Amino acid sequence: MILLFEPIQCFSSDDAGSYFETLRRSGHANSAVEQQLLALSTEQLTKQLAPYYTDTFSVIRQKSYYLTYKRGIRDIPAGRRIAAKQLLQGCDDPDGGLVGQTLRYLQEFSRDDFDGECKKIINGKIERTQMPHYRELVLLAGYTGTGKDELSALLSDLHVPERYRWYVSLALARMGDAVQTANCVNRVRKLPVNNDLMEYILPDLIYTRQREALDYCVGLLLEYTGLCESQNPDVSEKINCAFLMIPLLAPAITDFPVVIDASGDIAGDYQKALRDLKKWFSTNREYDISDVQF
Repeated sequence: MILLFEPIQCFSSDDAGSYFETLRRSGHANSAVEQQLLALSTEQLTKQLAPYYTDTFSVIRQKSYYLTYKRGIRDIPAGRRIAAKQLLQGCDDPDGGLVGQTLRYLQEFSRDDFDGECKKIINGKIERTQMPHYRELVLLAGYTGTGKDELSALLSDLHVPERYRWYVSLALARMGDAVQTANCVNRVRKLPVNNDLMEYILPDLIYTRQREALDYCVGLLLEYTGLCESQNPDVSEKINCAFLMIPLLAPAITDFPVVIDASGDIAGDYQKALRDLKKWFSTNREYDISDVQF
């Protein structure tokens, strides 16, 4: 009788140490060893990386959190929860750039990946308005549905800067606060429609995933005919502002009829995409809102 066994992957802490020592000395990672690390489960990987999350070299810490994200985001739910919890620890890092990066990593996780302990960690940071990338932290709280009381209290605090109040209003709107949803939409209605609105304000409004906010954006898409600067540096002439709105709306609306490519741009003919979309909205005014992504 011939017995067949699955090959057992062995990867020791010494190997991990050698990987990070090479990175420390040369600034370059050994890609073969990195793939070995990423072949571990998230639980195994975070144990291997434990000494390096607090290393004195920022590049070592950055790589540790990157590997945690890279492995965790494609793991089973239990592994993703482990990764999310570890990435939240990165919000306390002394390197502000690393804090921002870990928060952006967390935006790619599902709400179900944030368990009670994760939400408790997020809650504990809401009052730290001076932390780097506070906006991303507040919007993560809104996305995960945690910290409503703490966020509401910030709106009553006269010492909280106005720009932070905007983030807080958005987060509360994401959690279904009708008053804050109306507040956000009414503020945006007063602004001129231009590139700044497209690039900085409409993404915030769409983040709320509230119908009042999305209806305003859809109305702009269907009715506004002004021109905006293209986000493509190779295109010098102005384009229909609607072409900038379409990729913004796509993740927020179920069965969105226009394909968005991997770069976040409209796939195919822009004019045809706009015509198809206007036709689709004419028969789908009660479109379903997709709330599964950040």
